[in-house]
Amino acid sequence: KEKNHMFDIIYSLIGLIICTSIVIFFVKKKRGHKDFYFSVITVTFFGILCLFLIIWNTEDYIAIKNKNFQTVSGQCVVTEFETTGRTTIHQLHVEINGLVVFGEFDDFSDVRQGTYPCTVKYIEKTRTLFSIKQNSTNK
Repeated sequence: KEKNHMFDIIYSLIGLIICTSIVIFFVKKKRGHKDFYFSVITVTFFGILCLFLIIWNTEDYIAIKNKNFQTVSGQCVVTEFETTGRTTIHQLHVEINGLVVFGEFDDFSDVRQGTYPCTVKYIEKTRTLFSIKQNSTNK
């Protein structure tokens, strides 16, 4: 999980560098180009998006490195969420005590779906699921 966040940060950083260099190129060399403003505004938008992704993923990465997780126990409703179409999203959704957290399904493919008592560790700011453990029902 830590490695995935590092790759996300690197890819977003590469995107930010590319967008910044394109904007600089257009501002220095192509002021007379017919699509100058459209190009600069569009690439600036994507650069800001990359910067947002860098910040978002860095916060998760720091939380994982510092083991800064929230833990909650209770009755869990665990479901698989999958979209079809051009973009595929495949996640595990866990609802516990009115809180919904999300995790990549591939990371939690061994987790049983259904309703049962469990303990969940998650990153508070992004509600990213870090671990889920089924609690025993014996008292």
